[in-house]
Amino acid sequence: MSLLKEGNLNGALTQLESNNSSVFDKKKNGDDKDKTALDSPSGKDILYYFEKGELLRLGSEYEPSRDAWLQADEIVRVWEDEYRLNPTKVIGDIGSFLVSDRVRRYDGQDYEKVFLSTKLMLNHIMLGNTDHARIEMKKTFERETLIKNFREQEYDKIKEEKEKQEISFKPADLLENGYPMDRLEGAEVTALKNGYQNAFAHYLAGYYFEMMGEPSLSAPGYRNALELRPDSALIRAKVNGKGKQAKPGPNEADVLFVVESGEAPAWKSVTIPLPLPINKKLIVVPLSFPVVISSGVYTPPSLLVSGRNLPVETLVNVDAMAKRQLKDQLPGIIGRTAIRGIVKGGVQYAAQEKAGVVGGLVAGVATVATEQADERAWRTLPAHLSIARAILPAGEQTIEFRTPRGAYRGTIMVGGKVNIVPIRIVGDFVYVGQQEAKGSFTELPSSDWVKLAEDESIEAIQERVSAVSKQKQPAGAPADKSSTAPSKGGLSDLLPKKLF
Repeated sequence: MSLLKEGNLNGALTQLESNNSSVFDKKKNGDDKDKTALDSPSGKDILYYFEKGELLRLGSEYEPSRDAWLQADEIVRVWEDEYRLNPTKVIGDIGSFLVSDRVRRYDGQDYEKVFLSTKLMLNHIMLGNTDHARIEMKKTFERETLIKNFREQEYDKIKEEKEKQEISFKPADLLENGYPMDRLEGAEVTALKNGYQNAFAHYLAGYYFEMMGEPSLSAPGYRNALELRPDSALIRAKVNGKGKQAKPGPNEADVLFVVESGEAPAWKSVTIPLPLPINKKLIVVPLSFPVVISSGVYTPPSLLVSGRNLPVETLVNVDAMAKRQLKDQLPGIIGRTAIRGIVKGGVQYAAQEKAGVVGGLVAGVATVATEQADERAWRTLPAHLSIARAILPAGEQTIEFRTPRGAYRGTIMVGGKVNIVPIRIVGDFVYVGQQEAKGSFTELPSSDWVKLAEDESIEAIQERVSAVSKQKQPAGAPADKSSTAPSKGGLSDLLPKKLF
């Protein structure tokens, strides 16, 4: 990301290639297989294609970007086909990963799967591929429905497994042990319908069909977008105004500005020692859970285009989507992790029974070493996706907007039936998705712009969790194998205190 923020796309692509050798090469060298990569013809994983497609798109290389994302889409379709053909098998895999979630095949986060269709849709439109754009629009609806069904069945399966194992552990227990549950309860997070549907995908479909003169297909797109983003004035105007809006005249065009800013949040692993029922006793086992860490992001409030001030509205907050997805999936993550913890705790308990404290310590250290939440994510996605829209004269137009670096001033070209101007603000650089676009920066004082605060770091979260753990389990407490209290005879009494 550092190279991307500096405007060094070629350097970023070179680094991506050097960090992603084929899994078949790894296999020759005796390295572990990557199950996701084995579903790719080139032997590279889905994240490689996610990131490559985005880097190429930022350079306005829409054809190779499309090709990279089509490779990623093939990997997602493997997962979709598996679920359609045998949902029981796919859902049944949830309890079979006894090392950690990070060894599960990575098919993309739910919001990443839908965003992939959205990005492909936009690329096809930019390339003028009408038929392929329509296919992606249809695929978006189908993918959203499939994800919804999958998650519902997965939740039921995990609930069944938890009841079988007599696990009563719930998200509130994480909060009591220092987990930052509050960041999953923010207004923007709870306002979302779910963590995978994005309003822009549906708005884009509405805009596209409107420009193509197909109002019967345009209206559902706008309605679906409004359902996902009911506070949007731009969407509401399209739904309520119907055919009353102004239409482009001769030598004019209805231009959609797509403003992407920041970078998608990181997924990090935090380890929390928790009591689990093992051999009818509560044993404290270190379990790892994902935390979403958001980066600071700035989105300009408006664009100044040829003297006209166009308001910018955020339709998609990827930070909030990631947190909503984590919030919705946390019960399932807890179930998988707890089931895995019981197996690991059983190993520790058996070692302690046979070899005493030393044996328990060795098994406990091994448990910590193999326990880590899944941290994989598509990081070059934007943190915010916003839009502005206006009817403008055809030809070269000036554009100006504020960024953390200063004021960006440049030119764009307007013309044709469908006019989309992609703009990406990341770090200190601006990418405008037109080959003809030109621009430069003028420095502004820092008081002229506001950057949203970053989330608390994973290190700070882990320190808070450790402090809570120490309060609950006083240092030097004697081990008592006969006790059912989680503060005695548990793993935290055996492991070095620095782990907690």
